[in-house]
Amino acid sequence: MMLTEQLATSSRSSQHTRLLSRSTLEWIAVALILLFALTLRFLLIRSPWPVTNSDEANMGLVALHVAFQGDHPIFFYGLPYMGPVEGYVAAALFRLFGPSLFTLRLALLPFVAGFLLSSYGLVRLLYGRTFAFACLLLFTFGSGDVLFLQLRAVGEYPEMLMFAPLILLLAGWLALSFPASRVQRRSPSWRRLAVYVLLGVSIGLALWIDFLISPFVLAALALLVLFCGRELWGRAGLGLLLGMMVGAEPLLYYNLTAPLSQNSLAVLLSIHHGGADELAARHLTGFHQLSGAFFIALPWATGYQPRCPLSAIPPWGLPTSQTWLCVSAQMGWGLAYVVLALLATLFCLRRLQRLRWTHSLSLPWPGHCWPQLHLKSAEPKLLETGAAHEETIRQCVQLALLASVGLTLFLYAAAPVAAVSPETTFRYLTCALVALPVLLWPLWQRSAHTLGHLRQARQQPRPTSIGARDHGARMATALPLMLLLSLVGATFVVGTARTFADIPASQADYQRRLALIHDLETIGATRVYSEYWTCNWLVFLSQERIICSVLDAKLRPGFNRYEPYRLIVERAPSPAYVFPVADGLLDATTGRQQASFFQQHVLSSPGTAQTYCLYQFVGYLVYQPRPACSSPAPPSAVRGPGPSTA
Repeated sequence: MMLTEQLATSSRSSQHTRLLSRSTLEWIAVALILLFALTLRFLLIRSPWPVTNSDEANMGLVALHVAFQGDHPIFFYGLPYMGPVEGYVAAALFRLFGPSLFTLRLALLPFVAGFLLSSYGLVRLLYGRTFAFACLLLFTFGSGDVLFLQLRAVGEYPEMLMFAPLILLLAGWLALSFPASRVQRRSPSWRRLAVYVLLGVSIGLALWIDFLISPFVLAALALLVLFCGRELWGRAGLGLLLGMMVGAEPLLYYNLTAPLSQNSLAVLLSIHHGGADELAARHLTGFHQLSGAFFIALPWATGYQPRCPLSAIPPWGLPTSQTWLCVSAQMGWGLAYVVLALLATLFCLRRLQRLRWTHSLSLPWPGHCWPQLHLKSAEPKLLETGAAHEETIRQCVQLALLASVGLTLFLYAAAPVAAVSPETTFRYLTCALVALPVLLWPLWQRSAHTLGHLRQARQQPRPTSIGARDHGARMATALPLMLLLSLVGATFVVGTARTFADIPASQADYQRRLALIHDLETIGATRVYSEYWTCNWLVFLSQERIICSVLDAKLRPGFNRYEPYRLIVERAPSPAYVFPVADGLLDATTGRQQASFFQQHVLSSPGTAQTYCLYQFVGYLVYQPRPACSSPAPPSAVRGPGPSTA
């Protein structure tokens, strides 16, 4: 008896050791993949890549003011709906390492790490370790557009990528760990309470950052109500609610103090209908909206590359002999995403129906936390009940994820921006990337099943003719699926390689911006007027040594995200004018219109023709009032032959 007990104890101990070693190896592998992914992104932002702009500089200014001026903005400057969490994280790094574009983007890496870990956890919860590793490797890479959304600090997109899988992961874990039997239910443990609070804080923070996360929040709450409804009436629900209030405290404070016409709901509705006038003026139709959503925005947001020109995509235009292959591939990517999503939804519903038939399953709403499985015998059926319980929850989590992405796609396709500017607003579909594992799982599962069957067939000593035909049929079925999986992986890897190939162009752009700042400081032009896409980066990259105020094409006051800058420039005695005019510069069209208007209406006015000096710096025309242009021009400048020369 003693010997038997010792052997049993030794067996359990060795099994426990093997499980520990397997778990340790798993997390070591995850850590190595995560380190590799973050290293790739660190090298990109160190380069620096991508090219910066005024929206990103605006986030840098938020961080600068939080770090050194004690400012605590509720929203991104000029946007009364987007919480500047990136700015607050960057402010801490500014205090440690000093303000710079690199330090600003360094604040994005924790969100990227959170996205990778949350996605790994969610996929592992739904499908197991092997497929989770494959998806983690896939998300390590990405197209230029995917990496662009992760590494440019314009707010919301890296955070949305992190919070979308995290919220569903926490909700799924709470549902799976909730006892199926009423007898086993007791008051929630402190661990579950902590997860409820964490989920609430995540939901509150995500809603403060951007309402793009709303479909995922609704799906997670539906899961909790369906599977943990009774628990929500007690301490667990209170913890969830308190967590949401803490996370969304800035958002709640704003809505309690703002005028009714400026609350978050009003702002959200105005944004959703933004572009309606341009939609009518350009005679764009619902077909443009559908094409923009599914054939432009969706492929770009989910990793397709290279981009195809908008003029070659119906109904904006027709593909030529040079572009038809690109257009076909891009439209095929969007169509494949939709088809795979519909198939995944169908498979989940079919699986739930089978569970209902097999186990007499019913899903009451919402009085019972979990559908009771009416089975007669006790011991063997308990295991079957538990397995059916978990399988049902996993299928519902998949449906919740698919429904979240589907609602996001529907809202985007119904908005005017899907037709007006899909090439820039594709970023609103960034969370569609999170559902990619659910779409690829049936392909992976079928391929793995076929390969396993073929491996067993090879071990047979004498395959029959029927076995050979079965072998060929299985290969013919699995080969296209494996090719499709390989195509997705290759697209992400090639996209990353192309991104690194773009680094020299990004470096040249960054050096051009620094050269303009140096030249402006050399001639003493530290208070300037310009257009929107020039102003903010001038201020941020110069660390507010240069202050810029925005003008429109007719030199009227434009959209200043930070209003004090306008007052500073207006009060300056001799502000200069900076107009981007060279080809390739962002919004050079507006800059040329500004320069033309300046020449026709300012320089041609009597008494002002001799009051400005003209400089040409790296593609920019700079007009400086004569009393202020006594400083010698830098060697890189090309100075006009006369002060009034345009």
